[in-house]
Amino acid sequence: MRRIYLVRHSIRDLTVKNEQAPLTVEGKKLAEELANFFEDKEISAIYASPYLRVKQTIEPTAERLNLKIIYQKDLRERRIGEWVEDFQTFAQNQWDNFNYKLPNGESLNEVSHRVLSCFEEIAELSQGNIIIASHGTALSVLMNALTKKQFSYQDFLSMKQPQVYELKYSKRQVEEWKKIQIH
Repeated sequence: MRRIYLVRHSIRDLTVKNEQAPLTVEGKKLAEELANFFEDKEISAIYASPYLRVKQTIEPTAERLNLKIIYQKDLRERRIGEWVEDFQTFAQNQWDNFNYKLPNGESLNEVSHRVLSCFEEIAELSQGNIIIASHGTALSVLMNALTKKQFSYQDFLSMKQPQVYELKYSKRQVEEWKKIQIH
């Protein structure tokens, strides 16, 4: 049975408030640990969000495995819209109501539809074990959809940077999944 690994990016520089936020020094070290983890997983392809923090997270793995990263814009993070200072309340509001969004932002339903469509296309077109690297919210709503809502807001809150989820995937569905600690 094939495995699909969902990877959340490593620790980002929080002083940069856009998609070009790089990883911290510690985040780069953890990206190397991630590459160590994937060395024996027989990965055939790597798909990733085009955001810098995701690129920097998955590049060491791609280099180690001698694979080219295939960037997919639909794996990008949710568009928040107006910047919010109280992110915890905003995130809770979104998880309480998947249609909730700020002006110029995306609802979790919109993010879920976008990321799930991208996931299904990747799963259909690829073969073997693959990596899909993205962001906390994007991967959380994807996991929520794939697990028929077993993956919850509490699971989202407990995600690390980086975080790996291993999915046993067959016949267009997740047969089993587990959270893997890298650090």
